[in-house]
Amino acid sequence: MPVVEGSDLALLQRRQQQVRNICILAHVDHGKTTLADSLVASNGIISQRMAGKLRYLDSRQDEQERGITMKSSSISLHYKDHGNRNENDFLVNLIDSPGHVDFSSEVSTAVRLCDGAIVVVDVVEGVGAQTRACLKQIYEEQLKPVLVLNKLDRLILEKQMEPLDAYFHLTQVLEQVNAVLGSIFASDVLAREDITQKDNQESALEEVDDSELYFSPSSGNVVFSSAYDGWAFSVRDFAAMYDKRLEMKREELEQVLWGDFYYNSKKKCAMPGAQEKAKKPMFVQFVLENIWSMYDIIAVRKDKDKLPGIAEKLGLKLAARDLRLTDPKLQIKAVLGQWLPIDSSVLHMVVQHVPPPHQISEERAQRLLYPANIQLSSLPLETLKLKDSFTSCDAGSDNVIAFVSKMTPIHVSQLPQNRPKRMTDQELQTRRDEVRRRIEERKHQSEQTELERITEGVEQLSTKQEDTPKEEPPPGPEPAAEAERNEFVFVAFARVFSGTLRRGMELFNLSPKHDPRQPAHRIEGQAPYATRVTIGDLYMFMGGELQLLDEVPAGNIVGIGGLGAHIVKTATLSSTLDCTSFSELSIMATPILRVAIEPVQPQDMPKLVKGLKLLNQADACVQVSVAPTGEHVITTLGEVHVEKCVHDLEQSYAKVKVNVSKPIVSFRETIVPAATVDMVNEAIVKTADDKDVSKKIAVQQTLNKLGTLKVIALPLPPEAVELLERHTEFFKELAATPRNQLLSEKYATLLASIKLKLVAALQDLHLFGLSSLSPEELVSRLWALGPRNCGTNLLLNLTDYEQPDFWSSQAKSSDTEIRSLSDPRKDFNSSLVNGFQLTSGAGPLCEEPMQGVCFAVLEWSIQSEGEDLNARGPFSGQVLTAAKEVCRQAFQNQPQRLVTPMYSCTIVVNAEMLGKMYAVIGRRHGKILSGDLTQGSGNFSVTCLLPVIESFNFAQEMRKQTSGLACPQLMFSHWEVIDIDPFWLPTTEEELMHFGEKADSANRAKVYMDSVRRRKGLFVDEQVVEHAEKQRTLSKNK
Repeated sequence: MPVVEGSDLALLQRRQQQVRNICILAHVDHGKTTLADSLVASNGIISQRMAGKLRYLDSRQDEQERGITMKSSSISLHYKDHGNRNENDFLVNLIDSPGHVDFSSEVSTAVRLCDGAIVVVDVVEGVGAQTRACLKQIYEEQLKPVLVLNKLDRLILEKQMEPLDAYFHLTQVLEQVNAVLGSIFASDVLAREDITQKDNQESALEEVDDSELYFSPSSGNVVFSSAYDGWAFSVRDFAAMYDKRLEMKREELEQVLWGDFYYNSKKKCAMPGAQEKAKKPMFVQFVLENIWSMYDIIAVRKDKDKLPGIAEKLGLKLAARDLRLTDPKLQIKAVLGQWLPIDSSVLHMVVQHVPPPHQISEERAQRLLYPANIQLSSLPLETLKLKDSFTSCDAGSDNVIAFVSKMTPIHVSQLPQNRPKRMTDQELQTRRDEVRRRIEERKHQSEQTELERITEGVEQLSTKQEDTPKEEPPPGPEPAAEAERNEFVFVAFARVFSGTLRRGMELFNLSPKHDPRQPAHRIEGQAPYATRVTIGDLYMFMGGELQLLDEVPAGNIVGIGGLGAHIVKTATLSSTLDCTSFSELSIMATPILRVAIEPVQPQDMPKLVKGLKLLNQADACVQVSVAPTGEHVITTLGEVHVEKCVHDLEQSYAKVKVNVSKPIVSFRETIVPAATVDMVNEAIVKTADDKDVSKKIAVQQTLNKLGTLKVIALPLPPEAVELLERHTEFFKELAATPRNQLLSEKYATLLASIKLKLVAALQDLHLFGLSSLSPEELVSRLWALGPRNCGTNLLLNLTDYEQPDFWSSQAKSSDTEIRSLSDPRKDFNSSLVNGFQLTSGAGPLCEEPMQGVCFAVLEWSIQSEGEDLNARGPFSGQVLTAAKEVCRQAFQNQPQRLVTPMYSCTIVVNAEMLGKMYAVIGRRHGKILSGDLTQGSGNFSVTCLLPVIESFNFAQEMRKQTSGLACPQLMFSHWEVIDIDPFWLPTTEEELMHFGEKADSANRAKVYMDSVRRRKGLFVDEQVVEHAEKQRTLSKNK
């Protein structure tokens, strides 16, 4: 197929009905980039024979070396749909995204700009961890998904399945995918269910419609393919082949070709119950058996002579070059690729099932435009009107709205204005004529003159060749220095949602804090969170290349130049200040792996700082910060992500060698109920002193002895911790909401729902008889959450003081709302809360945040009569210090534990290497959750939990021990308590017998705690030499 000109694609951008924005999502190594190659080859950009080998959209060198995609790349493709008579030309903006969990942030940036997604699943490996994460993100962003079941050739050649077995295997894989979709849908519906209505006993699932949710080949949203072999088909393709032969209507045949139907040749119709009657399903008889026989002839028996006959029967025209091929894979690609072309099957499915940009759903438009915590009625009328131009995607609208999902670094040499232009046919012909004319002129000259001139020319040429190397080096450094100044340009990866974007246009860059409800925010020049930006060059993404555009209408994906100085990662661009800032991208994985970076040569520090700024802008998920110790720290998603960031710094952005520290892992601190058994499972006999609760209560006075605080620390029930952890983002937004501002109906309902769930969770809170309050009263006495007003630690008020109402519908309650205005303690309310926040943000074990601790304030008294409270410094500071110390003391009075982050690890390995894999996991304190045999293969799919601190070089060790046959995928799972006291020493006779006097096996919790304390420069209780002896020589003195 000839290469499609950029001008033709630019014309198609204006026809919104014929534009489709899609991304390809899948687990790592399921065939996304190979599928993208096949679609790119359909436009003649690369050879069909090179599809799958070239990896055209993997433009980075390290992507090609590792064989995985690390960044999302976009390309615009032309598709001619022969089945659609009216509008047969389509523009498909395709984004290929990474499947590796370390680059999941790139998936988030791609998903936001698209209307649909191609979900690719390897039929042998089935649904992977990233497949689940992608389906969840598709559901949250309300995209229309279509499914490609890839690598069918593996079932034939690798697993050597029969067509019937392969059919049952395919149905199981399809059921797996639909089960994941169903669980995501059900959990979302149940989460939104209003549990405050106690009269309604019906489940919310009974009322909702999920008919459009699932994948089904008969619906046309499933394609079966082998992207590497270049073929794919849908049920529709075979229905078109067989409708006349089977004497059935095509529409009817599409419905029965997949499923438990068999063909009755006498009645000329499809009958249900194929499995029950031991008949071949139609899908096996008419589809799979044909493909299996093709592979049998070409790849298994290698019967090359039958190729011309097969091609003739199928109506294919094979070139002489194809018939001379000796590689069976290339022969399959030549025959099946022509018979069942992958591009027409996949792109037809996309065109039919993915909606065009102007058919964006009301719900999605509302989710993107308006933040969830805002009541829509509180927004100005102009802002609400923007939704109409947004949903209609009107290119002629005066309201231009665009969203930038990431900033892409482009090398200056890759910009279209700096690339050498391709010569047209006319220019080539003119150049040929000029050369011919010069040759003719030379022929007319005399032979002698020509000989002398040639001789002179040779002498001059040799002289020049000698002189050239001497002259070239001096001017060399200048261009290099120039290139160093401007080597990378940032192009915004964006989509236009309304209006038409033109070069040189001036728009407002709206930051997340921009709020049109504030009158000042809508006045130009006074808006504090909006800046004016000028649109630079506009580009169409063509994989690794760019094409210049003059204007881009609504509904298209575009690259915008000239915004590098104004946008860090994401931004909302609008022509009006009435527009809200788009909701933030939903990130699939949390950055958890931190490393400190420093240059090898100290004088290169300015270059490193500049390079880190560029890295922060170029990578959507990396977080660059400066630690209190002065170290430059980058927070990433995993080891591969760290390697990519360091490679980019050294090779592109900073161009200096850097030293990378050992990974810094965050821990949390908590308390647990008193143990009932010791370390050797012997029951602990408690004395009267152990049962005395008063010893657990911490008492602290302020410096001037006029204020007293009594606090006890209690472990929160796991249900309460999980509830608070799940709604951390909600409480963070709640804390940031201005005072006396009405919450949206959605947020007010959610707050009431959390309150009810917290009451149920606190039923198990053990107060040791210190209070007789019911769980409902305890929740109403909630003072604050910590740390940072959104953590999993509670401050409860069990005193006679009336604290601000935490659950007030007026969002944050201020100190002035306290009813007992005569109480002197009201002035120091914030000081006490801040003391709690400081303690919960840095615990006593190793200055890490706390988790799941309830601080109950039993007494708070101030003797203010006739005394000067500020005698020893400001009394507010004294209260803060006392609150901080009493909380630390109360925490230390209880059994303390470290909480470690855990990775969920998925490994696919064959049976021979299972033992070696278990040994690696055991050495790193991992826990096996499941190890099931994957149906239809000899591989085991093992799921385990692994502490993050033990995960470094885990992938390398696993590959080394299993000879490269096991490749783990690590994804953050949860926080887990290490059930060992960091200060434990063997004391009982049984413990001494089991562990020895010095506890020969190291206390894991203490090792972790000491490593964090050592890194932070805190005191570490360790002896360098425990049992020193005088050194002596064993050899005899002669």
